[in-house]
Amino acid sequence: MLSLTIVTPTYNEADNIGELLRRLAAAAAAEPDVLVRSVIVDDSSPDGTADRARALGAELSTGTFSVEVLSRAAKEGLGAAYLWAFEQVLGREDPPTHILQMDADLSHDPAYLSDFLREVRAGADLVVASRYIPGGGTPDWTLDRKILSRGGNLYSRALLGSRLTDWTGGFNLFSRELLERIHFETVDATGYGFQIALKHRASVAARRVREIPIVFLDRTEGTSKIPGNTMLRSLLLVVRIRFTRASSR
Repeated sequence: MLSLTIVTPTYNEADNIGELLRRLAAAAAAEPDVLVRSVIVDDSSPDGTADRARALGAELSTGTFSVEVLSRAAKEGLGAAYLWAFEQVLGREDPPTHILQMDADLSHDPAYLSDFLREVRAGADLVVASRYIPGGGTPDWTLDRKILSRGGNLYSRALLGSRLTDWTGGFNLFSRELLERIHFETVDATGYGFQIALKHRASVAARRVREIPIVFLDRTEGTSKIPGNTMLRSLLLVVRIRFTRASSR
């Protein structure tokens, strides 16, 4: 039986966490042959995100859907939150067969869960949600934001390879076996550059890679946590990965 853990880092997402968990529960109910667990990784949010998630999780729990809240002592960034959560989840006696990364601000629609699982059942060990293939898009974005994001992804694709079209997105599914094989715990990147570094390593090692189209919607509640220098740091990371790979040949 497939078992899927959905890892969602949070910081001050009390306005979104309830709707997210309700939508996840509905999406999981449509997949009765999959054990789905939502793991909320909260960096000690002062707005009560963790408490809301625990309370609603108890209400939504079923035989195939559950919610777990893992609290961290301090806010250390997206990459650190994911690495810590992966270690916690995969280090258990009965780890899940797959892990899905997902944002908490509802920009990643839980309804896409069925698309991810369709590709898993077809044999994919890496499934990436892409805004840049037919059927995907970013309708809420301004033109300059679209140009910046598209340019950054084309740049990453040119240097790292054409296997993926969306290098910077954070809606990705990995098999447990793939994460263990690439030694995810050694990925050396912080913040949103973590997504690029992890996906690069996974896409090189994956046996079957698939992308699914998604429409990415901007948050309607709360505030963005993306640092202003994210794009520059990500572009520099791509160069580092490219030349590290070249020197190892």
